[in-house]
Amino acid sequence: MADLRSHATHAWRRRLPGWLTGDDEPLSWPLQPPNETTALADPDDVAAWASAWRACEGRGITVEWVERSWRSLGRQRLPARVRADAGAVARLIGETASWERARYAARSLQEQWPDAAFGEAIRSSARGLARLDRQDVDRLVAVLGWLADHPDSGLFERELPVEGVDTKWYERHRRLVESLLPAVTGSQATPRRHWPAFRVRLPGEPGDLRCDLGALRGLAVNASRVLICENLTTVITLPDLPDTVAVHGMGFAAPSLADVAWIREADVYYWGDLDTYGFQILGRVRAALPGIRSLMMDEKTLDDWRGLAVTEPNPYRGEVGHLTLAELGALAAVRAGDLRLEQERIGRDYARVRLFAALGPSPTA
Repeated sequence: MADLRSHATHAWRRRLPGWLTGDDEPLSWPLQPPNETTALADPDDVAAWASAWRACEGRGITVEWVERSWRSLGRQRLPARVRADAGAVARLIGETASWERARYAARSLQEQWPDAAFGEAIRSSARGLARLDRQDVDRLVAVLGWLADHPDSGLFERELPVEGVDTKWYERHRRLVESLLPAVTGSQATPRRHWPAFRVRLPGEPGDLRCDLGALRGLAVNASRVLICENLTTVITLPDLPDTVAVHGMGFAAPSLADVAWIREADVYYWGDLDTYGFQILGRVRAALPGIRSLMMDEKTLDDWRGLAVTEPNPYRGEVGHLTLAELGALAAVRAGDLRLEQERIGRDYARVRLFAALGPSPTA
């Protein structure tokens, strides 16, 4: 059974999209039944093994049996292969809640737009759909519906008049919206406007640049380090850091920076808010840029500036992946008090010392 669970874990990661759209077969796993010599060596163990597989049948798990005729033990019926549907696989590896969330989301989309060709869009969005609770699914359907009904509204993302949807919600779910909307509208056009996603400060250059992702890819950058900051104010007020490009990551848009070659090839650092969403963004950025290092997202910084922290009104309660042990400790401290310490609240002199310690010579040099 342990081997089956291991196989099921790998299959879940690979085949969830196909299972969600009904395009993939159930998991099939050969059991390699024992031969007569093995059975004679320990008949009780073999009998217990066969009984255990018999007890597993049902609730999406089927076992194929073969008969063997052995000279010493007579006719024996042995399990030869097990098959498990998506729900059974999810149950085996503790992902039942994710499977139910994903199914509810896919079903809601298909019921709302029964004529839409959702197949590929749902497959590409499967893991994102599996993270949505029912309220967020309802918000997603509402956003898609509003955008489809108002293709020429000219509104910016922050202005969408959809109940329960704020800027942070849209930033967190932007990829889902943009992946699913073409299936709803039948067009690749995205009927909404947003400000250029990124502001960039180049080393030694006055001011900053505004550019979308395409323009960012085309920049001729000669710097070995990149500092991604969650908030724009921080980028604007940074000291001139040698050999370092500073980029405003636009919150949950930050993982898309992994599409920029000169960022992928640099030493990348991330500085965000000390709150649950700041760590969620950090985890998502590190999933896209595995070598990224965080700055001032630690327990010491939180303790040093705790007096300026506020209560986070709607903290993120879900799992946050791709964090280091130190970052997990800071996240636990934030969650213990539902705290939010925005990076702008950290004093400039304090931040300057920490930044230069990581990114350049001493600020007094």
